[in-house]
Amino acid sequence: MVDRLVVVGASAGGIGPLQTLVAGLPADLPAAVLVVVHLPATADSHLPALLSRCGPLPASPALDGQRLTPGAILVAPPDHHLTVRGERVRLTRGPRENRQRPAVDPLFRSAAAAFGPGVVAVVLSGALDDGAVGAAVVAAQDGAVVVQDPAEARVSAMPRAALAAVRRARRVATADLAAVVTGLVRPTPPVPDGLSQPDLPDRSSTMKDGPTAVTDLGSPTALGCPECQGGMYETTPDSTVSYTCHVGHGWSAQTLLDAQHQAVEGAIYNAASKLLEIAAVHRRLAELDPPQPGNREEHLRAAERAEERAQRVQQLAAEDPQP
Repeated sequence: MVDRLVVVGASAGGIGPLQTLVAGLPADLPAAVLVVVHLPATADSHLPALLSRCGPLPASPALDGQRLTPGAILVAPPDHHLTVRGERVRLTRGPRENRQRPAVDPLFRSAAAAFGPGVVAVVLSGALDDGAVGAAVVAAQDGAVVVQDPAEARVSAMPRAALAAVRRARRVATADLAAVVTGLVRPTPPVPDGLSQPDLPDRSSTMKDGPTAVTDLGSPTALGCPECQGGMYETTPDSTVSYTCHVGHGWSAQTLLDAQHQAVEGAIYNAASKLLEIAAVHRRLAELDPPQPGNREEHLRAAERAEERAQRVQQLAAEDPQP
């Protein structure tokens, strides 16, 4: 029986500290270990073999329905979310969260729901803030949150976001990660008698009751999902803010802002492109003999006006998008 679970999330710059963590874990670790690293959907991941060579714990790609085993590492395969149901893992191709699949937040949330105070969540180097909301959920269920010291992370955004989301998270030097995690999984988790862990909503799957079923997803908000343009709902676990659309795409606040900035830039360049297309049509009409409809000078003036507008619009894209 497994009663302790270590869940690890990493992205850009996270492979090195992940190897350091795995290398220091003992062969008799009394916990299962699940790992999510952001990978392209088409990647051919060699991460399990790499981690197996780092230390005494065997690592393998996770399989849907596989039972958790103490002292073994399961790694999320590309293009699949890795989650926990009871003492088994689940792999799904559900909606992306924070523009990632696999994403860290679904693993952390599901681990908190299944193991409560028996969870140790580890956040390593990475961009933006995937894992911060999930870490807050782990902390809310009295689990432990361990964060690589941002000063040592090659990309510090994920560790900084996790520390901001969980005030009692442990900031740990990379070299000390394994010792801290091992110490946290040794004790028996303090689960009060007669209390069971609450079921947390599984936001990584499509809603079964349609867009009016808001009880599990939070409060409606006047924001559209950057992925599918659907309406979104806001939740605030442990004072952090996250958003979920009605089909299940999940967003932390910082990742949503990043997606919105990208959408604004795309809209600006799309507008400039259409203006240049208008100018091209006017110039083509001016070449005809006789020009149809209108006259050559009118078409040339219209083309110049469209090109000037396109230039002004493109200047907006060059401005700093940050407030």
